[in-house]
Amino acid sequence: MASGRPVLLHRDKELEVVDEVLAGLREGRPAVLVIQGTRGVGKTRLLHAALARRPGGVVLSARGHADERGFAFGIVRQLFDPMMSGSGRAEPGAPAAVLDGGVRAPALTAAYDGNAPAVPATLLDDLYRATRSLTAGQPLVIAVDDLNHADPQSAQWCSYIARRLDGLPIVMILTCDVEDRSAGDAVRDILALPYARSLRPSALCRRCAATLMESALGAPVDDEIVAACHRLTKGNPLLLLETAGRLAAADVLPHRSELPRVMRIGATALSETVLEWLGARYPSLLALLQSLAIIAPYAGLETAAMLAGYGAVAAEEAGHALAGAGLLEGSPPQRFTHDLVQSTILARMDPRTRDDMHRRAASLLHRLGSPPKRSARHLLSASPTGDPWAVSVLREAAREAVSENAWEDATRYLHRALATAKDHAVLQVTAELGAVEAHLDIPACLRHFRTVTALADDAGERADFLAPFASALLTLNSPEAAATFCDIARGFDDDSSGGPPDREVLLRLGAQALLTGQSYGSRAAMRQLNAEPGAATSAGAQEYLASAALSGAARGRHLDRTLTLARRCLDGGGPIPPTLVMALVWAGRVDEAAYWSEQVASEARARASMTGQALAVTLLSDIAYRRGELRASLAHARDAVHFARGSQASGLHVAAVSCMARVLLERDELDVAHALFDEVTAREPVHPLLQAALLEIQGRVAVARGDVREGLPALLEAGRQLLSAGVVNPACAGWRGQAALAYLRLGQRGPAHRLAEEELELARAWGAPDGIGRALSTASTTVEGTRRLDLLVEALSVLDGPGGIERIRAMVRLGIALRATGDTRRAHDTLSEAYDLADGCGAVRLAALAERNLATIGSRARGGQAEGPSPLTAGERRVTDLVLRGMSNLQVATELSISKRTVDTHLARIYRKLGIHTRAELAEVIRRLGERPAETRPRPGPGSSPGSGQEERRGREEWHGQEA
Repeated sequence: MASGRPVLLHRDKELEVVDEVLAGLREGRPAVLVIQGTRGVGKTRLLHAALARRPGGVVLSARGHADERGFAFGIVRQLFDPMMSGSGRAEPGAPAAVLDGGVRAPALTAAYDGNAPAVPATLLDDLYRATRSLTAGQPLVIAVDDLNHADPQSAQWCSYIARRLDGLPIVMILTCDVEDRSAGDAVRDILALPYARSLRPSALCRRCAATLMESALGAPVDDEIVAACHRLTKGNPLLLLETAGRLAAADVLPHRSELPRVMRIGATALSETVLEWLGARYPSLLALLQSLAIIAPYAGLETAAMLAGYGAVAAEEAGHALAGAGLLEGSPPQRFTHDLVQSTILARMDPRTRDDMHRRAASLLHRLGSPPKRSARHLLSASPTGDPWAVSVLREAAREAVSENAWEDATRYLHRALATAKDHAVLQVTAELGAVEAHLDIPACLRHFRTVTALADDAGERADFLAPFASALLTLNSPEAAATFCDIARGFDDDSSGGPPDREVLLRLGAQALLTGQSYGSRAAMRQLNAEPGAATSAGAQEYLASAALSGAARGRHLDRTLTLARRCLDGGGPIPPTLVMALVWAGRVDEAAYWSEQVASEARARASMTGQALAVTLLSDIAYRRGELRASLAHARDAVHFARGSQASGLHVAAVSCMARVLLERDELDVAHALFDEVTAREPVHPLLQAALLEIQGRVAVARGDVREGLPALLEAGRQLLSAGVVNPACAGWRGQAALAYLRLGQRGPAHRLAEEELELARAWGAPDGIGRALSTASTTVEGTRRLDLLVEALSVLDGPGGIERIRAMVRLGIALRATGDTRRAHDTLSEAYDLADGCGAVRLAALAERNLATIGSRARGGQAEGPSPLTAGERRVTDLVLRGMSNLQVATELSISKRTVDTHLARIYRKLGIHTRAELAEVIRRLGERPAETRPRPGPGSSPGSGQEERRGREEWHGQEA
C-alpha cells in the first residue's frame, strides 16, 4: 500500500510556467493562470503545488460544486468568508485592509437579488475595491478550483476582477474542466487578457504511470501490468490511483501472471469511477451511455442516440466527451474501450429500466430494417411480452441462424418465441424448434415431436407440422417417430376426400416411410416426381429418391432400378442425403460411395450438426472397414461415438459402437470390443437395421470369444429383426454367413450349409459383386474338397481389388484350403500375400490365422519372428517385441497407434498363454523359444507332403476354431 501521498509527476513544464508567474508576482506584476483539463488529470494537484510555491502573501481560495450553482455568489463567499465573521466584524488575525474594505458577507445578500439578470455594477465595484484593499503591502493569490461549477454571479465577478488587475500584485489561478462548458464565456474572456496564461496538463506517460502505481502499491510493478493499466486509463492519474487502490484491496500482485485479473479490476474501476462523474454532472450523457451499452456492439452511437432521444449533433459531441473520459474509442467513438465497461454500465442500471430499453431497442432495430437476429438478441434480454411482432422477429432470427448453421442460436430464439407465442403460433414454433433440435439434441426433438402430434387438430395439420421433423436423423433414432411418419403417409394413400398434400410434405414423409420398410405414399410421390421435370431438384425429392434407392437395396431386387434412382437423386444437384451413400454401398459401389460420403461428411461439418456428423462419420467408418482401411475405420467410429453422445442420438450411437466393435474384432481386441456393448445395452429401441447391426457384431464377438451358444442366438435375432423390417439383402448385413460359421463351431453342418446357400442365392439375385464374393467365401466353409476351392477362386475373382477386408478373408481361406489339399506351394504364396495384406491394414486375427497356417507348412510370414508354431498371434508378438525393448505400455500404445488399454489386454493374454507373471519371465520364455532345436519344430518346405493325419486334423480344428 502507499506509504504517503504520491509525488507530482510529469508536470515539469507546467511547474516552470507556475514559477514564472509567481516570480512576476514578487515584482508586482499581475497574472491569471487558467489550468484546463479533463477530470482526474491532476488540475487540483497542480493548483495545490502552485499555492505551495507562492512567495507569501494572502491566499483567497474557493472550490466550485455542481450543487451550488444556484447559490448566488457562492464562490465569492468562500473567498471572503474566512476573513470575516458572520456579523460583519473582522475575525481575529484578519488583515487591517479587510476592515477598510467595507465589505461584509451579509452585504452581498442585501445588495443583490439573486433573480436579477445581471449583477449591479456598484456591487461588482465594491467587491473589486475589497479585493484591491487586500494587496496593501503584500501580494494576493486568488485560487478557484472547478470554475466550471461556479454560480453565474461568481463567474461574472471573476471575469470582472481579472480584467482589472493592471498594476496590482495579484495572481488568479483558476481550474476548469474542458468537458464542462458552463464557464466557457468567462474563461474565454479571461484568456483573452494579455497577462493570462493557459496550462493544459497532459496524461501521464508510461514511465510516470509506473512510478505512480509503484508509489501507490508500495511494490515494483511488472511492465506488462503498467502498460495494460496505462492503456486502459489513458494515463489519467486519478484512474490509475483508483485502479492501484482496488488492486491492493483485492490482494492482486502486480505480476504479469495476474494480467487478466488486473484488466478486469481496472476496467471495473474505470467504469464505476467515470459513471459516478457522469451521473453527478451529466445525467443526459449517462442516458446516452446506457443506450449504447444496451445496443453495442451491433449498433453504434447514432442508433444509441435514437434510442435515448438524442439528435445527431448532440450524440457526436457526447461521443467525444465519452472518449475523453476513457469509456469509448474509435473514430468516431463507437465502441467501449473494454467489455467490462459495458457490463458494468448494464449492471448499474435499474432492472426494469434495462428491460424496457432492451424491448425498445428490439422494436427500433426492427423498424430500421436491421437483421432479425439483432432485434432477437434484445428480445432474449427482455421479459416476454406476448407481442405478435416479437414472435415473428424471433422466428425470422431462427431461420437466419439455421441458414448460418448456428443451431444453438436458433434454439434460443425459438425457445423465447415459444414462451411468447399464443394460439396457433405455438404449434408453428414448436415444429420449427423440434426440427432445429434434431441436429443437437434428439430427446428434446422427440419431446417437441410429441407436442406437435398432440396439438395438431387433424391429419392434414399433423402432416404439415410434422414434415419439418421428417429426416433420417430422427427416423433412425426413434421407432416412435418412424411409426408416426408411416401413419401419416398411409393416410396419403387412403385419403380420397380432397387434393393431394403439399409436394414437399408428401415427399419428406414418404421418404421416412420407406426407411421403415413401408411404401405408404410412394405411388403419389412418384406421380409428383414424374409429372414435373424439375420436381426432383428439391430437398424433399432428393430425400425421397435416396430412400427409395435404399429401400430397393434392402429388399435385394432390381439392382438396376436402385442405381437409376440413385443417379436421379445425384442429378438433383443439392446436398447428398446420407441414405444415398448407404444405398450405393449396398449396391456394391463402394468407391463411389466413398466419394459421396466425403461430401456428406463435409456438409455435416459445415452445418455443425452433431447428429448429422454422427451419421456421416458412421458411414465413413463402414466404408473404410469394407475397403480394408481398419485404422481409418476405427478413428471414424470413435468420432461417430463422440457426436452421437453429444446429440444423445441413441440409434446412431448403436451404429457407431457396432462399427467400432467390428474393427476391434478384426484387430483381435475381443475384450475391448465386448466392453463397448455396455454403452448401448438396455437402452430405448432404435431402428431395426441399427439394432440388428449391433446384435450381429455382439454375436460375432461372442463366437470369437468361444461363447458360441451365446453368440448364435444374437445372430439369429439380428436376422429376425431385419426380415421383419423387410431387409432381405445379404449386402445389408451378413448375419446368415456369421450364423453359418457359428453352427459349424457347434458341429451342425446342416443348418450352416442351408444358411450359407441362402445367402449366396440372395446375393446372386441382387448382383452386387462384394455381396456375392462374401457369400461365396462364407459358403466355402460349409463344403469340402474341390467345391471349396472352386467357391473361393470364384470369390476372389468377384472381389476384385487389392485390399478389401472380405478379399483378404477369402485369400486366407483359400490358402488354408490349398494346404488341406496338399498344394503347399500355392498355399504358401496365397497365405503369404494374405498375411502381408492383413498385417498392413491391421487385421490382426486374419494375419495371425495366415501366419499359423504358414507355420504348419514349414514357412513363416515375411516379418515373422520364428519358424514353426508359436503360441502368440502376430499382434501379440509385435507387442512382445516392443516390451522387450524396454518400452512402457503407454509407449507401446503410441508406437502401434492403439490404446493403452489394448496393450494391457494383449499383455494379460500373453502372460496367460505363456504361464508367466512378469516381464523378466517374458524375456526368458521368448529366449528359450528362440533356442528350441530345429528338430523339435517340424518344418516341411513348399512342395513337400502334408503332415500326418493328426496334424491335418489339428489344422482343420484350428481353421474352424480360429476363423475370424
